[in-house]
Amino acid sequence: MNAFFMCFSAGASFLLSFLLFFHPLRENLTANKWLALFVSIMGSAFLGIYLNHTEIGESHPGFIQWINGLQFILPPSLFLSTQFFINPVKVLSKKDWIHFVPFLIFLFLQVVFAGDHAIFMKAKLFEIGNTSFLFRDILPFQLLLYLCLSYLLLLRHKKNLRKITASIQEIDLNWLSNFLLILTVILIFWINDTLFGIPFLIGVMPIIYTASIFFLAYFSIRQRTVFAFNKKDLKDISTFLESPAKDQLQKTERLNDQQFALLSAKLNELMTKERLFLDNNLSLPMLADQLEISIHDTSYLINRLTEGNFYHFINRLRVEEARQLLSSNRVEELNMLGIAFASGFNSKTTFNTAFKKYAGISPSAYVKQQRTT
Repeated sequence: MNAFFMCFSAGASFLLSFLLFFHPLRENLTANKWLALFVSIMGSAFLGIYLNHTEIGESHPGFIQWINGLQFILPPSLFLSTQFFINPVKVLSKKDWIHFVPFLIFLFLQVVFAGDHAIFMKAKLFEIGNTSFLFRDILPFQLLLYLCLSYLLLLRHKKNLRKITASIQEIDLNWLSNFLLILTVILIFWINDTLFGIPFLIGVMPIIYTASIFFLAYFSIRQRTVFAFNKKDLKDISTFLESPAKDQLQKTERLNDQQFALLSAKLNELMTKERLFLDNNLSLPMLADQLEISIHDTSYLINRLTEGNFYHFINRLRVEEARQLLSSNRVEELNMLGIAFASGFNSKTTFNTAFKKYAGISPSAYVKQQRTT
């Protein structure tokens, strides 16, 4: 039965890898290719577990060790995939290849010990109590490190999104956070198999691995394009997000007093007369085009005027518009979703979250409050 689950997990992983590499919706192409590499190597690991208990594993141990060695590519491929999801215009640099040094060390040792069936993968490094820590046991802890690094990247990404857009729910990469969470579950069972050997966990491990692949597939196919901008705006956004926060907030020389006054007046006109904040797809690059200045200068202008970022600036205006609509007769003809769209929000979830944040109560509670006063 364990053999069945391992084979099934391997096949499902290879299928998911194929779908990610040739993504049918052409979303996040480079990021998905790295993610496909990660999933395919995970599939090869499941295949290696199965083969290790067959005649192939007994007669060709070196081949199994090659399969196991590929797992040193798992962590960097996941980390680079995360980086490309966050920054679609990223270019691989020399320092990125440093992440593959463990795999190169493996290749060196594999060549050196090839005549001895590559037994170095089972070589004992040290002991923890009665448990021997083998060379191959480095693998789950290497992945644990990169899982943490990837999660930290996602946290920074979610914070950065508020600098360029007023609606983050569709592009906050929550699906990738869930993807990492499922990988953490797999990792817990892997570390148990490596160090602790709790019988119950080992017994259910094949089932957990198989179920995890389905959840990984579910979350990965829910992805959408993170930054739906043209190449020029993407490069500007990348530069803007990578620049230190103090450069964006403290460089008052970006705009002199005359420029600041003129642009403040123009921004006020765009918001009060043209009511640009009602555009559901409004973003920092779009506002910068209207002001005819750079993304950096637009962000600086908003920061200096409001002491907040683009997200707070636009959503405060939208919540104020929603409050007026909820207090008017239009609340009878529009449902909450209609109020949300009429106020500039592009989803009910975003509307509810922002309204609670800036009004202090939910939209429905606000309506009840208005009716009783």
